[in-house]
Amino acid sequence: MWQRKQTIYLIAALIFTVLCLCFPILSVEPKGMGVSAVLYNLIYIDGDGGISYGKALLFAFLLVTCPLALMAVFSFKDRKLQAKLCTWCMILLLAWYVYLAFCVINEFMVAGTPHFEFSVCFPLISVIFYYMARRGIIADEKLVRSMDRIR
Repeated sequence: MWQRKQTIYLIAALIFTVLCLCFPILSVEPKGMGVSAVLYNLIYIDGDGGISYGKALLFAFLLVTCPLALMAVFSFKDRKLQAKLCTWCMILLLAWYVYLAFCVINEFMVAGTPHFEFSVCFPLISVIFYYMARRGIIADEKLVRSMDRIR
């Protein structure tokens, strides 16, 4: 299991997804005087110290991706399922970006100037790792099928 490069890609993607869950993804500098607000995946901390859970859908996208990635790592005997799980993880992470863009355009641009943190790149890095893992899984499946034909 661990000797396959796809497993390493899947573990790396999972690590970047968990890191994105932990770090702030956006800070909003208010238009007037005031303290910047910070957006995490689960909570939004405004300048006054108030906490809002209104953007918990960002957290949900990443949280659903983590068990799917673990299932993909441990379903190494079923390569078709593994490839499908990688595809679903990529779709969920791209949906995370769509919802983040929706929130930035509709809410944070009105409140002030949004400044993205570096952790916004982590889901994109995870998508790249999932894509590389999926390509490797499909290549393994083709190799196994070609060996079956020779016999």
